Formats: sequence, structure tokens, C-alpha cells
Amino acid sequence: MKRLYPLTLFMALAVVLNCASTDDSVRMIGGYPKINTSSHFAQIESIDKELKISNASDETKSKLYLTKGRLLLELGKYDDSIETLNQIFSLKNANANSPELNLYLGRAHIGKNQYAKAIQYLNQSEKLDKTYNPERKKLVVQSLVAEREYYPALAALTKTYHKGNQKKDEFYYETAAKTYLKMGYDYKNAGFYQKGLQVANLGLEEFPENETLRSIQKECMEVLQPEGKL
Repeated sequence: MKRLYPLTLFMALAVVLNCASTDDSVRMIGGYPKINTSSHFAQIESIDKELKISNASDETKSKLYLTKGRLLLELGKYDDSIETLNQIFSLKNANANSPELNLYLGRAHIGKNQYAKAIQYLNQSEKLDKTYNPERKKLVVQSLVAEREYYPALAALTKTYHKGNQKKDEFYYETAAKTYLKMGYDYKNAGFYQKGLQVANLGLEEFPENETLRSIQKECMEVLQPEGKL
């Protein structure tokens, strides 16, 4: 088999993919804690009442729309969240270029599997907010992988772990192994399966009860053993 790139380039890289071989969807990074649904709906109802006040300033409306959009996002109502957040752009005297607004829109589009749009909003959020935010960076990587933009995703996540000086955790090993497995399928290159197996094995040394890594390990071996690559 012809190798497309030196495999050593990917030794310390990881990307996000929820299912390597049969499912291109990805899970939301930094998921929300368990929410009180009733409380969220009550807050939304209260916000809707405030929005009906005719003399409310654009700045006030902007804050209300932003809060409502976040609440809808946490409820998993992605279409409603996007529609609500987009209301801010129609307000003349509102801050429609805030990091939070773009972050919420990015997350909502990920929820709808609209990753190209998510990347645009997440990148804009990063431009507006220079505070280091590893979860936001992982969302960018997650979306890049879903778009099969593997190499930009690998570079982005490497930078995330390097800059954040983060210890390799279950997320790292899972996503790295899944990505190599996916690249093996896409590029028809046994080397990527070998790398996926290597990362899965390393992860299992640290997290022996991790079923995702165990599954990836098994799938890589099923491909490599018949080809005599083990």
C-alpha cells in the first residue's frame, strides 16, 4: 500500500469522531450538566414576556435573546436556538459580534450536524475572545473531522493540547484512536490502522475499563490480522 504521509507526523495527534467506520456524526464536546427542564422553560417564558415590552432597549433585548438562545441550546432545541440568536443581528444597537453569541451558534449548528457553519461561528468566537478555551477548540476540531478535514483538525488539536499543557486523558486516546481508524478506512492504508491500534493500546494501559478503546482495538486487529500486519 502507498503511504500518503509519514505516519510519524501523527504520533501525538487526536481528533474527534463519534463512530469511526459507519457513523460520521460526532458528540457535543463539553456537554451541559443535568438541567432542570421546568426551570429552563419557566425562564424562557419570563424572557418572552420581557421581550414584549415595547420600550425595551436593543441592548436589553440582545441580552434576553442571548440568554434565551442558550437555554434553548441546553434543551437541545437547536433550530429554536438558532432562530432566537439570529434575532440579535437584526437589532441596530446591540452587540451582535460577541464571542458568546458565536459560540452558541456554533454549538447549535453542531447539534444539527451542520459542521461547516459551526466552524465559521466558532472561529469567529475565538477571534473575538482571546481567552484560552480548550473546549471551544475541541469543538472546532470536532467539526473539522466531521467535514473530513483531517489534517487541519490534527494540527488544531495538537495545538490545543500543547498550549493547554493538558495531560492525555480518555478523550485524547478515544478520539485519536477513532480518527486513525477512520483514516484507515478513508485512505485504505494499513498504517493508520496500526496507529489506531497503538493509540488504543496506550489508552487502555491508562484506562483499562474503557469500552470505546477496547472496541477500536478489536476493529483494528480485525483489519490488520488478515493482512499479516501485526
